Order: sequence, then structure tokens, then C-alpha cells
Amino acid sequence: MNLRRIPASVVVASALLLVLPSLSRPQAVDVAGRPRVLEVSSVAPEKNAQLSSFIAEIRRTTDAFVILSGGASKMSEDHQRELLAMFEALSLVAKSGRRIAVGDGGTQAGIMEAAGDARRTSGNAFPLIGVAPLREIPPQGKTPLDPNHSHVVGVDNPSTSTQDSWGSETDTMYWLFDKLAEGRPSVAIVANGGGITLSEVGSNVRAGRRIILIEGSGRAADALVSLLRKTQVSDAEVVNLRERAEKGGLIRRPELFQIVPMEAGAPGLRDAIAAVIGGR
Repeated sequence: MNLRRIPASVVVASALLLVLPSLSRPQAVDVAGRPRVLEVSSVAPEKNAQLSSFIAEIRRTTDAFVILSGGASKMSEDHQRELLAMFEALSLVAKSGRRIAVGDGGTQAGIMEAAGDARRTSGNAFPLIGVAPLREIPPQGKTPLDPNHSHVVGVDNPSTSTQDSWGSETDTMYWLFDKLAEGRPSVAIVANGGGITLSEVGSNVRAGRRIILIEGSGRAADALVSLLRKTQVSDAEVVNLRERAEKGGLIRRPELFQIVPMEAGAPGLRDAIAAVIGGR
């Protein structure tokens, strides 16, 4: 090699990389620690070429779809830990060889963060797709995204109030989830949650999708459990959610629902998922 033909700056840069190879690593780690973000409009998503390409990309590598709905709010710390640990079931399903994709809200909180942790512990064995209002997530909003998601779809709904966009993404979310699940086994898991969760349950019922309710997780999930079991509840919020669910006819197809207690843990949830989509 004739070093006289190579610019001195290139020689110095190459020497630095040889001596300090770790200088090139932080950027790679940073890229790997962020989901790929797609920005879409809620208007005519079926005409969005980028979204169509994304759907085709996910469907090429997966053959079953799992939807997460709800959260982990207003729970004791012990119950919250117990609930979040259940979502290791996603890693167990993926490690069994089932080619799943998972959809949720994409932010760094509650069951969405737990799903991200499960994806990480599985060695990123499954796509994890979050859907959130574009105005609420960076750079426009302040709600942090979970770094272990593979993708986040930010939905711009022009008809939404600038004060609170949460829930404005639900129609686009379920249009997307229905497209990803089309013609394939799919299941929704409902834990805790509030009014938006009830809206999402309605979308799953209309799609004829099987729904797993996590009993003992509180709020919307327990309101639905009480309706199915015809039991009474005393918590004021659960009473209100139960009334809304009943008025909305959310359990008009009781055969779609399965109840899994929190005590069943990750193995119990894994078995419930596998019973719907196949696999062990």
C-alpha cells in the first residue's frame, strides 16, 4: 500500500478506528434502541402507499397477530408487578416458534413497556407495532415511546382537538390491525384500562376476534368480567365502566371472551394465546 496516495485525514481517521473501535458503537446502539416511526393520516389510510408497504412487510414474516389493550393504572405495586410479568408470555410464544406480530399503543408505560421488555428478552423475535396519536409523541408531544418496539405508527387525525388526542387514533389503529390480521389467527388481550379500552374491545367484537380478559387487573377488564359472570362490583369506576360496556352491548357475543386470572402468570397467558392462534 502506498500511503503517499492516501490523504492524511483518512489515515488519521482509520488509525483512530483501529485504536478506539468503540467510538463507532454508540450510534449503532442508539439506532437499535429506537422504533421506526411512520407518520400517517387518519384520512383514507387505505390509500397510503407507505402504510400498504409496511403491512406487506409485516405479513411476509408473521402468520398470527396479538393485540394488547388497556394498561396498568390505579393498581397496587404488587398487583402491577404481577400483571406486567404476565406479558413475558409473548416471549414464550415467540420462542416456541410461532411467528407472531404484536400491536399496542407503543408508549413507554404499563403493558406496552412490558411487551417491549418481552420482545427484548426474546431477542427481538417478533415485530411489536405501536399506534399512537402523532401529536402526543415526540417530537410534537411529550409522551415517550417504548424503545423496544420495532415500529410506531403516529396517526394525525385532523378532526381532533389539540387539547387531547388520545383515542383519536383508535379507528386507524384497528383498521391497521385488521389488515395485519386479515385471514390469519388473531387474539386481543385486555388488562385494566378505561373508556378507550372499551372502545377497542368494541372494535375487536365487531371483527369477531377472540378476547382474553385478565381477571383481577381492575377497571375495564374487571368490568367486562363482572358482566360475563353476572356478578356485582363495588368500585365506583368499575361500576361506571360496567354500565358503559353493558349499554354498548360489548358482551353480545360472549363466546369470543376467555377469562384468565392474574394468578395464572405468564405460562397461563401463553397457553391462552396458543389455544387461539395455535402452537404450544
